[in-house]
Amino acid sequence: MDEIKVSPDYNWFRSTVPLKRIIVDDDDSKVWSLYDAGPKSIRCPIILLPPVSGTAEVFFQQVLALTGWGYRVISLQYPVYWDLMEFCDGFRKLLDHLQLDKVSVCIMLSNVTRFILWLAS
Repeated sequence: MDEIKVSPDYNWFRSTVPLKRIIVDDDDSKVWSLYDAGPKSIRCPIILLPPVSGTAEVFFQQVLALTGWGYRVISLQYPVYWDLMEFCDGFRKLLDHLQLDKVSVCIMLSNVTRFILWLAS
């Protein structure tokens, strides 16, 4: 990770895309952290979800590449939820808070496997 932190791409990403923190649940300890890059007029962004042990910045290279092509990309770091329904409810609230119409979600399952789900908010 130290090599990445000194790379020009990573430093440019961190200096140009701010980390935002958003609370959408009644429990104010559940904080969603996200990098939102690309044209904000796009209401159908690509959303990147890191693996359990990752953070939102793990996708910095994908964010840089996709926004360079004109896409809006949101890389999320989600709070701890104790069951799937609670997570889905929090995720829906986040999408509503961000006023998104539809999203493409990319979930990192392993270093080589990713899949995309199409969701309507």
